[in-house]
Amino acid sequence: MSANILFGNRLKKIRSKMGLSQEELAYLCNMQASHIGQLERCQKSPTLETLEKIAAGLNTTVSDLTNYSSNIPISDDVVLNKINSCLNRLNDKQKIQVLNIIKTFLDE
Repeated sequence: MSANILFGNRLKKIRSKMGLSQEELAYLCNMQASHIGQLERCQKSPTLETLEKIAAGLNTTVSDLTNYSSNIPISDDVVLNKINSCLNRLNDKQKIQVLNIIKTFLDE
């Protein structure tokens, strides 16, 4: 199997397991969602710069992204990045509402 197919499949599995859309992953990686889609469909080969952006966005290493026999890395930072990505799309009033909901979990 070619490296492009292995990488595209791994990237899609990582993204799906983390519950991220292509748009959310693109935001975390400072890339275009269409580029993420092309990588997942094996239509483009990732450059080293692209691999580094994706690794940074997922708070992992290029080695983890290209280790096709290992488990999919998931860190707390990825979850926090996803939450932050969602919060960035809200207006100030909605952000305050979310903060109040979070405070109910913390018993503040």
